[in-house]
Amino acid sequence: MTRLPRQLETLARMLTYMLCHRPDEFGLVLSEDGFIPVKALLAALSGEPGWGFVRVHHLDQLTGLLKPPVFELIEERIRCLIPGPPALRRPCEVPPALLYAAIPPKAHERVWEEGLKPPGHRDLLLAATRETALKLGRRRAPEPVLVTVQAQAAARSGLVFQSYGEELYLAPALPREFLQLPQPPQQPERTRPEKPPRPLPTPGTFVLDLGQMLQPAPAKIRGKGKKGEPAWKAGRRDLRKKPGRDR
Repeated sequence: MTRLPRQLETLARMLTYMLCHRPDEFGLVLSEDGFIPVKALLAALSGEPGWGFVRVHHLDQLTGLLKPPVFELIEERIRCLIPGPPALRRPCEVPPALLYAAIPPKAHERVWEEGLKPPGHRDLLLAATRETALKLGRRRAPEPVLVTVQAQAAARSGLVFQSYGEELYLAPALPREFLQLPQPPQQPERTRPEKPPRPLPTPGTFVLDLGQMLQPAPAKIRGKGKKGEPAWKAGRRDLRKKPGRDR
């Protein structure tokens, strides 16, 4: 195997353990061909002390430097090429009475009304303990909301569960009737602010009508005569000028 810098060598050992031996310990659900989204892997690493520094370029370096290759990075997915445990997924006819999930607060109201739905085409990931569920939930939100699943009641209704590793379980969408969770906080109603009423005039005052004040004043009607001369003056002058008028 190619000699790597110490940091990358340690990261290679960590990823081998996470992706090939115990993905369930880190809440990573591998696809049938062993792939995991890079985003999910980085979220799992950020929750482990001392591994929050890992970025995509570290994964690129590992896949490019290791000879023979140990990891395969395709687009936004990664897998380990070393054969992993053969039976992570196992049938589970009778799951534990209660299982747990932790959801972000922004999904609280939707889960309260519609139940739990798996992301995309994947399964729901449930934990056997509250602590594990909250640990996984904190990858998505600092203060997740704990959801308790009545797993045995759901299994009796026909829903199929699978065990995954030692403490995790996989399930399809779970209806609201099998979930226990706190009621979501009520959102304040948004109302349009009311316009303040116009003040009433007090005795001895009057209200200015600005609209009327801004209208242009009507033009003065001017008659014939000198410029600026009122019409009545011009008319009087004309009468004096008529011939035959008595003096």
